[in-house]
Amino acid sequence: MSAAAARISTKLTTSASTRLVVSEALKAGAPKSVLAIPYAGPLSLDNHNGAGSKDLARSPGAIIGQVGATRRISVLDPYLTCEEMEGLAYRIKMLGKNESLNSILLANNVERASADMVLPVSALEVERENVSILEDETSPGYDKVWYALGGYDARALHDATSEEKRATLEAITTLAVSVKGGAPSKNPESEEDDSYNSKIPFISIPHGLITDGGYALAMGSYVLATSDSRFRIENPLRGLALDPIGLSYFLPRLGWEFDQPSADYPVGSILALTGYEADASDMVETGLATHFIDSFAKLGSLERALAQLDPYGQQRLHTEIPTFHGAKIKSGVKKVDVNMKYRNVAVASLLDSVSTYNAGGQEVGDVNYLSKVQMNEDPSLVLDADKTQMSRERESMLVNIAATFQDVFEGESSMEGILECMKEFAAKEALDEEELEFVDTAKDMVNRIEAQSPLAVQTVYRLMEMGKKKSATLEECMEREKKVQLKLMGGEDYMNWAKSGVNAGEFEGWKHKSVADVSSDEVEELLAEE
Repeated sequence: MSAAAARISTKLTTSASTRLVVSEALKAGAPKSVLAIPYAGPLSLDNHNGAGSKDLARSPGAIIGQVGATRRISVLDPYLTCEEMEGLAYRIKMLGKNESLNSILLANNVERASADMVLPVSALEVERENVSILEDETSPGYDKVWYALGGYDARALHDATSEEKRATLEAITTLAVSVKGGAPSKNPESEEDDSYNSKIPFISIPHGLITDGGYALAMGSYVLATSDSRFRIENPLRGLALDPIGLSYFLPRLGWEFDQPSADYPVGSILALTGYEADASDMVETGLATHFIDSFAKLGSLERALAQLDPYGQQRLHTEIPTFHGAKIKSGVKKVDVNMKYRNVAVASLLDSVSTYNAGGQEVGDVNYLSKVQMNEDPSLVLDADKTQMSRERESMLVNIAATFQDVFEGESSMEGILECMKEFAAKEALDEEELEFVDTAKDMVNRIEAQSPLAVQTVYRLMEMGKKKSATLEECMEREKKVQLKLMGGEDYMNWAKSGVNAGEFEGWKHKSVADVSSDEVEELLAEE
């Protein structure tokens, strides 16, 4: 359990009013799982320090706090339990309907192992001056990043029942849908509209590594990557495939939403099949993140600004024409919201203002001009979060690799073919530095693929092939991923890895020696309808 979670749990007191609200929520049909995600009330500095608690069997994996007209979700543990995912999904869904809010802001807590303190930087905390990486509490140390979001703990599920495993996978799917902010009706022919459409934008700031189903918490309206943000698919190193959050649907479509150059290259296939770790630049240039912010300290400024924005229901430019108790409104006709196109615009503009650039390729402001202005300012008048860094040339190593090996990942019709081609490239003799980089990259990708469970890799390849079809839907991909993952959780590779106790990437005792040893029948059995 995260030390941060243990420390902050001592400050989560349950007031009489909070207990009353929870009681009323349960009476109104809220699941008991909402109790797993405590409401911390208005955030203050008192929430950030304290001794660990020995009374709680498990400290909460996440808490929700109030910062003005926004709600702040602090993720205290990268792994959430099934109950926590269900409770968080329900709370996010309810918050998404609340017109008295302007946004939902999620960020992981960060801590230094040697310090008795817990961040995030709250809206009430003062800006800090620039410090070295060894003194900065928001930095894990040189050449390291925090583990931000991981979904569920795969190893902890190895001795769970099939029903418990299914419930966990369904919970992470529900969480992804809630964060995404929309879901079609499960029964379109029913008179009751059970579709879900959030009104409130969901903002994620993953300050560290996201793996597998942890990306469920980054599927909202905006994802602000920091210099420490990372994304990686680890499940094949555990004998598992893609978590059921729709990865096989949106990975083949990376770059599409913002019409980016990455849309022309197999960036999603490289992420899914090789376990390549995307950095912040890769995330923004492929659309995995919508913005890049150059300092995590800007979180405090962002919180303060969001707290002062009007809530959704009060964001208007036109005054609505009053009616006499609705007398002029025809029965059965929905009232038109004349201010709809103005709602949430302020939030979008604010995020652009705190970001260095966005996924659409737009630099926010004239960085060189701002830097010159700040050079002439009194240093005491410029806050740390307002300091503008010189904008470096934008480049994504992931996109470069995908462009280099495009013919392999798009031209070969099987996973065996991809691996064999990459082995041929890795065996070439380099004659200059450019060729050496090419060969080294090929070797690295071969090593990454061969470290994974051959059955899991073959299954991921098939899921990606099915997910990239024009006829595919997000909901179908989620359902397919769930069925496959549930079967793999009862399989030999996953169980042997989980019992081994070694970290992902260190296990070698897979059932098959290579992807060529995996039969098509084995993969088809995993994909077959139950």
